[in-house]
Amino acid sequence: MFIVDEQPYGKADYERFVNRLTEDPIWGKAERWRIAFCPEDIGEWIMLVYYLKEKQGSIVPIHPSMPFEGAKLVAQEAGCTYLYYQSTGLPVVLNEVETRHERGIVQFSSGTTGLPKQLVRSWASIEQELNAYREAWTDHVHDTVIVACPITHSYGLISGVLAGLEQGKNVVIVTTQNPKYVLAQTLTYPNHVLYAAPPLLHMLAKLTKQKLNGVMTSGTRLPDKWFRIIQAASRFIMQQYGCSEVGCISVATNVSHPDEIGKPLSHHIVKAGTREQPAVIEIQRQEGRCNTGDLGFIGQNGTLYFVERVSDVMIVAGANVYPHEVERVLLQHKRIEDAVVYKKVDSLSGDRVCAQVVASDLEESNVRNWCATYLALYQIPKEIHFVDAIEKGANGKINRKQIGGGTL
Repeated sequence: MFIVDEQPYGKADYERFVNRLTEDPIWGKAERWRIAFCPEDIGEWIMLVYYLKEKQGSIVPIHPSMPFEGAKLVAQEAGCTYLYYQSTGLPVVLNEVETRHERGIVQFSSGTTGLPKQLVRSWASIEQELNAYREAWTDHVHDTVIVACPITHSYGLISGVLAGLEQGKNVVIVTTQNPKYVLAQTLTYPNHVLYAAPPLLHMLAKLTKQKLNGVMTSGTRLPDKWFRIIQAASRFIMQQYGCSEVGCISVATNVSHPDEIGKPLSHHIVKAGTREQPAVIEIQRQEGRCNTGDLGFIGQNGTLYFVERVSDVMIVAGANVYPHEVERVLLQHKRIEDAVVYKKVDSLSGDRVCAQVVASDLEESNVRNWCATYLALYQIPKEIHFVDAIEKGANGKINRKQIGGGTL
């Protein structure tokens, strides 16, 4: 079936696992409760997903690094009856009363735009996504999917593991972020597509002495500098775009620009703006309309392009300022290693363009002069702060709202 850190899991392993769970008084009736699981053995977690899909159960996956008290809090907030911590053996009883709940995998939004929201991906919606995802894979022939990102999140679990198995590929799961180990796996399986977060892909691209076959990125736009490095180190780059509410929305199978997020999957009706006038990306589905909170446009060939988070756009002197356009200029400077552009809201004068910069041997005046060469006056940061590092999430996402700190 699949491999986790060189440990194979096959049909016989799954049958033994199912037999054990079927005889268990709780797992045997798993459809009656919402259950939280914080895995230590990722192989056990993958087999549990297939078992619960057959049982039509409700499961809350919790990242393996979560300490016990944190996992317990997540499980309680999700309305779980039981928490299984690090194994499917003995549970922690959280609630003796059976409750009505939606069947499927319970996920939480990233919380980038506010408090994380609890969302349920039904088994039927996951199956629909897997079918549409398979249709989108038309441009490349590969035999192995290497998943080097969290398997408790939909990107690694659904798009990586479940879709790979659905397509009949070898699925190799890597639980360490050690770049040398990940590179070793790409050499063992040369005809691969590697699923990983942008920071790991960037690091691998700088380290590898041999071209990666194909890479898949998701979660945040790649900075231009990172994109060029990864592009030079890979035969092809793929990129997918999605949100917690609906899962994967689009897939680009051969990316030529970091803003290109692919053609919408066949089960989605996607609306967006034009190149000249971007608009909010909206998904129409049976459950209703989903506003992604992202600005984008659809090109002439039907490809979807990402522009910016709506909440990150600044209005200065009546004109829109997109952070990525300013960052693109900053990162073209040979002494600037990293940068983030964000807004501060001045109650009197409106949005203020600000930047944090990681650089060597530069003064604020040098940065302003550089920006003045390529940007309009209203786009040039009014505040420039030199920092040792830009704060980012594990997937490379930056919370600009948090960095901005609110209204002045």
